[in-house]
Amino acid sequence: MTTVAIHDMYVGETSEIVSFDGDNPEIKRLRDMGIREGKLIDLIYYDPVLSNKIVIGVDNTRIAFDANVAYNIKVRPIKSHYETFKVQALYDPLTQCFNRNATEHIIRDEYEKFINNKIPMSLLFADIDYFKRINDTYGHQVGDSVLKTVTDLLKQGLRRSDVLCRWGGEEFLILLRGTHIQDAAQIAERLREKVESHLFPLFPPFEQSGLVTISIGGAELLPRTQIAQLIEKADNALYTAKNNGRNKVVVC
Repeated sequence: MTTVAIHDMYVGETSEIVSFDGDNPEIKRLRDMGIREGKLIDLIYYDPVLSNKIVIGVDNTRIAFDANVAYNIKVRPIKSHYETFKVQALYDPLTQCFNRNATEHIIRDEYEKFINNKIPMSLLFADIDYFKRINDTYGHQVGDSVLKTVTDLLKQGLRRSDVLCRWGGEEFLILLRGTHIQDAAQIAERLREKVESHLFPLFPPFEQSGLVTISIGGAELLPRTQIAQLIEKADNALYTAKNNGRNKVVVC
């Protein structure tokens, strides 16, 4: 096996092979192709011991990498690696909605649209009421099921242009593109009612609804308002809703 070290790179950038041991003709071919055509050949394993270097092993048509234990795997198209990394980078693994990091980038993009083109934008924070009690009473498996079900209900109540994000724990952020606060309040109330009326069959007695509810706080992006201020306003509205008895919508 020939070991190859290449410099660390950002997504979308290519990097030439900078060093390799042995005299493997396949390695030379890959190196020459990368330099000549500017192609990323493959990305297999990041070794934290080597700091900013990615280590790949190449042996003709097979790849080997070592993380204390060596595994041999068939070479797969770089597209499959890219799709895997994209899902991990953008989506929450439990709910399959956007994660916080991805949503922060989307919010910044929408903020630029507001600054440049005056396209309105509102944010909603939705929090599952008494979620810790659900976990403590019924277990984390039921808690995870509730998170996924609430996610599905929120998706059903949103428009295609809206962005749903698991912000953290049992808290969701919803970005409403092109939406003033009056319309955002109507959307929030519709979402609240949708969750409240849903039957969650894992809870006894099965015939009752309203055993899971959400509180929602919202705010609209206004002139001379920064992103951090918008998020803080929506978050404060959420806490007002929770402090006023939960299962409520508060916008400002």
